Amino acid sequence: MGSPWNDGQLFSSGSVEWATPEWLFDRLDMEFAFQLDVCANNRNAKVDPWIDAEENALTTEWHQCIDTQLPTRTTNMSVWMNPPWGRQVGRFIKRAYEQCKKHRLVVVCLLPATTDTKYWRDWVWKASEVRFVTGRLHFVRDDGHTGPAPKGAAVVVFTPWSDGPPQISLMERGDK
Repeated sequence: MGSPWNDGQLFSSGSVEWATPEWLFDRLDMEFAFQLDVCANNRNAKVDPWIDAEENALTTEWHQCIDTQLPTRTTNMSVWMNPPWGRQVGRFIKRAYEQCKKHRLVVVCLLPATTDTKYWRDWVWKASEVRFVTGRLHFVRDDGHTGPAPKGAAVVVFTPWSDGPPQISLMERGDK
């Protein structure tokens, strides 16, 4: 079985490794003070440390990757996840929910807003919050190329103290 990160194509270039728009990450990082990026590589990681395809966020225990000696800006450890938007996205969302509950992590995910999917029904509706992003996001590929997402997006927040249903809100794009 190959890497779960290389199973689908978000954009016509064939790459599934597109970076989160900087304005979006910065806005969320100000709120959550992320301590780990669980779906990254050395070119698009938003947080150090990060988990790449080789370490595999689907099998690594996330809390073990966070340096607990670092001073934190929040009481709960927080994790950023922009998983590959391919066929395996549901596996990443399930893992986000499980790691949140098992290790008392706040996990913030950037997902396609595909409310008709099984993973959305089974996992996203257990989140604390869902913030639908207005308009289409523009992601950045490792070579600097940008492109619009093929679908709308949502920011999904899993917290140890909530099992849904989530609070629903809109999040205005910051790159207009």
